[in-house]
Amino acid sequence: MVENKMEHIHKTWYSLLFKQKNIFFEAFLVVLSVAILGVLANIQIPLWPVPITMQTFGIFLIAFFFGSWRAAITLLTYIVAGVVGFGVFAGHSSGLSVFYSIKEGALALGPSAGYIIGFVFAAFAVGLLIEKGYGRNWKSILLVLLVGEVIIYAFGLPWLWMALPQLSFWQVLMAGLIPFLVGDTIKAIAAMSLFPYMWKGVKKISR
Repeated sequence: MVENKMEHIHKTWYSLLFKQKNIFFEAFLVVLSVAILGVLANIQIPLWPVPITMQTFGIFLIAFFFGSWRAAITLLTYIVAGVVGFGVFAGHSSGLSVFYSIKEGALALGPSAGYIIGFVFAAFAVGLLIEKGYGRNWKSILLVLLVGEVIIYAFGLPWLWMALPQLSFWQVLMAGLIPFLVGDTIKAIAAMSLFPYMWKGVKKISR
């Protein structure tokens, strides 16, 4: 009985809800997740050089739902969709120009690209923590979200500084970190309030 409970809590929402795996259904869920993430990316407060969006909340939802590898694959699919022309990035933007462009013969980096790359690693790390049994109560959810946010900023801020080398270290923080903290706090509170009930609902449905 104890072993069954331990096995149960280490599953993701996806593995609890869908006992039989089907590659076509999984592909559909990945595409659906990319579409939802594209919508959330465009719920934004436009700021320069990086807008505030609902993307990170969507990334955490995907990681809690899928777990590590599927979440990472979903975010990679999201990036590919954006690069090939679907307007899933913030401001309905798309294409390689979000990541880099050539201006006057010089390489110019897109200021938000580091965050987008960080999404993949954050989704994997958060999903891995879910698979290891974290993220079931509000304290554990907060820990998981903090890990994800740190990873996103660890990629986003250095890239932003490389994209805008004229900025000082403090200006980079003011442009790419400080304005986002209030939004991150609100999203964390929403997740800590919502996700425990989602776990309970998923477990009831999966019985």
